[in-house]
Amino acid sequence: MTLNRSTIRTDITYLSRRVKPAARVETPAPATVPAPAATTSLSLSRSPAATSAAPATSATAPTAGARPIAAARPTRLFPAPGIGETRLLDAQTPMIRLDPRQSAIGSLLVTGATSAAWESSERVTGAMSVDGAVSGTSIKCSGNRPLVGYVDGTAVVALRHIRELRRALFVGQPSVPLSVEIFDGGTVTLPAADGETAYILSLTAIDGVIELRAEPVPARANAPLHWQEFGFSMTTQAAARRQGP
Repeated sequence: MTLNRSTIRTDITYLSRRVKPAARVETPAPATVPAPAATTSLSLSRSPAATSAAPATSATAPTAGARPIAAARPTRLFPAPGIGETRLLDAQTPMIRLDPRQSAIGSLLVTGATSAAWESSERVTGAMSVDGAVSGTSIKCSGNRPLVGYVDGTAVVALRHIRELRRALFVGQPSVPLSVEIFDGGTVTLPAADGETAYILSLTAIDGVIELRAEPVPARANAPLHWQEFGFSMTTQAAARRQGP
């Protein structure tokens, strides 16, 4: 006999039974999977963690064996006229500058100079007169050629080796102008003495570029006084050997 559990029995007064309602089945909402938290890799180095922002830069780190890219050399020279822009160096236009090509090709000729003094990039100093007398120390280039010297009465600067020269000074007679000429025909002249003032030629080499300047000096001063005034202290042979390689 099958037991009926769905009806309430009335024959038993002390016993009552309620039919439990069917359980309500709810469909659970799909669970949201949380995104994995950012993890920081473990580093055994002493450097700070890579989470700090680095300053932006356009340069890339050089690879092993790669030749570093040379930075552009900043321009340190102020504007100056060239040798083709003026014919006379005097108080109105005291200085001109050659370009790198004019400073490195051929020879620079100074006509009318009775003496020439020089100082090399190694601070070796000397001087020579037009008659061949030498003070201090001569500077020889390849082929046993002097860096500054005389050829047939004309002072000559070997421009091929201009980076070995730091500066030079050319002194002439007060009554005679000094004339400068380079390989391409460019010329400039320093006037003869005007009363008590004369001009001597100062040559300065800066990063292989030549500057020429007319320096006013007393007309009656001699060459050794000019050398002393411009800081040319003649180097002895022993001092030159100590300064050399």
